[in-house]
Amino acid sequence: MTTAPSAGDTRTRVARLISDATEGQIGPAEILDADVTLLELGVGSLAILRLADALEEEFGIELDLGGPSFRTESLDTLTARILGPDAGRTP
Repeated sequence: MTTAPSAGDTRTRVARLISDATEGQIGPAEILDADVTLLELGVGSLAILRLADALEEEFGIELDLGGPSFRTESLDTLTARILGPDAGRTP
């Protein structure tokens, strides 16, 4: 039986994907410590596109990049979006 990854594991994976999208200009540790939006973190437009592709591929989610809201996401809000509305609930 396989267990679902924890919120902490998912958060760490997302931080690595953000770092990869910025080609390492922002390290995973810096991302994990920051409590700011992607924009405030310094994630540029090209990195946003890379990140969206990586998140969709890694987690099988669809992201709407049509509006500016994706850039105002933070590590925690992205993690929550990936985990879904039922994350943290016990059956």
